[in-house]
Amino acid sequence: MDRRTLLTRIVAGFSAVALAGFSVPFLRSLLPSFDQDISLDVDVSDLDSGEVRTVRWLGRNVLVIRRSRALEAELLELQDPDSENSAQPEFAANAIRARRPDHLVVYSNCTHLGCEVEVLTENGFEGFSCPCHRSRFDTAGRVEKGSAAKRNLEVPDYEYIARSVIRLRKV
Repeated sequence: MDRRTLLTRIVAGFSAVALAGFSVPFLRSLLPSFDQDISLDVDVSDLDSGEVRTVRWLGRNVLVIRRSRALEAELLELQDPDSENSAQPEFAANAIRARRPDHLVVYSNCTHLGCEVEVLTENGFEGFSCPCHRSRFDTAGRVEKGSAAKRNLEVPDYEYIARSVIRLRKV
């Protein structure tokens, strides 16, 4: 074996070892980590009536709103009043779309094209509005009839772990 062939094989061997070494972290990132806790606890004890807290969870903004009173029958025409076509957990299949009437927890993305909705708070909490295509949502995140969005705002899965602590969880 001549010197050139020997050096070529040595360099090829080191290159293969380096490639394998550099690929291990990349391959590990593709495997799921089952011991990772992906829940988020949100303390709502300091929220006043009509106040909104935005938290970042799983790459999306989640709005936690303290409602001032239980929802009254609203005189709005709604696209999906019973939330039959909306993404939500079983507990949110009610008029208030929440576990308790004093808090509303929804993703802040409009269901039309995913824009961030604005919270309407001129006279207390009045609902949501999409700035892009003017979709409007009521105080339970239900879309009004005639809006560009056809589905209600999404409700993440959550539970109360204390009187004033909400745990967002991935199911």
